[in-house]
Amino acid sequence: MEKGTPTWALELATYQDRQRVTSAYRNRSWKITWPDRKLLRAWAKQQGWPAPGFIFDGSFISKMLASDENFALALRESGIQVHIPLEHYTISDKQLAELDALYKERKDMGALGLRPVGWDALVEELREIRRAIAVGVIIEIDGRKKGKIDIVRQFGCLRSFALEKKF
Repeated sequence: MEKGTPTWALELATYQDRQRVTSAYRNRSWKITWPDRKLLRAWAKQQGWPAPGFIFDGSFISKMLASDENFALALRESGIQVHIPLEHYTISDKQLAELDALYKERKDMGALGLRPVGWDALVEELREIRRAIAVGVIIEIDGRKKGKIDIVRQFGCLRSFALEKKF
C-alpha cells in the first residue's frame, strides 16, 4: 500500500474486482486486512491452499488472485478484506471553497506582517489529493463552467488547475 493513501480514496473490493485488485497488488496501491492468522491458515488448508509459514502471505495472495473463483471464495469465506483505489473521486465546490478559505486566512504577526494561519491544514489536504492521484484515482473537479467536469490525472495537472482557476 502506498504510504498515506487517504481512506476516502479507497473502496472495499468485491468479487467482480479481481482485475483491479491484481493491478493494485502489482502497483502496491491496495490495502489488505488479514483476519486471525490461525483461522486463515486453517481455512486455506481446507481449500487446498496450504503454504509454509514464512511464505504464507505471498502464497495465499497468489492462489487468491489465480482465478475469479478463488478470489470470490477468499472474499466470501476467508475473512480478508481488500481495499483498492477508487476509479474516480469528485471534489465538490464546497470542498474547493474550504481549501480556498484555508489559503486566504491570514493573521497579522506584527513585524512579520500577514502570515497564513491555515496552511498546515491546506498542505495536508493537498497532500492527500496528491497521494490519491499517485495510486491512480482520477480526481474530478465538479461545478466548473456550467457543469463541465475538469479531470485531474496527475498532481502536476492539479497544480496547473489550481493556478489557472486562481485557487
